Amino acid sequence: MEGRRRSPCHGRRRRRAAETTALMSRKVRELRRLVPGGTAVPAHRLLLRSADYIVRLRARIELLRALSELAAVTTNHGCCHVDGDASRL
Repeated sequence: MEGRRRSPCHGRRRRRAAETTALMSRKVRELRRLVPGGTAVPAHRLLLRSADYIVRLRARIELLRALSELAAVTTNHGCCHVDGDASRL
């Protein structure tokens, strides 16, 4: 009895699947490194932890933008003028 003949694509599919698995493993390792506490959670929770971290980062960015705008307004229209005219204070 002869063995089943495999299609010529069979080896390529297996290699492609192995490459995809290796790529995913690298991406998960990098995500674990980037997300605080990522090394302590199982892989299936890592994505949820990452999403939560992204939300918190976006909130920080918005806060920093608001503080930056406030600082710019205060600097430009504040009570202290550099022109030396004390009567405007």
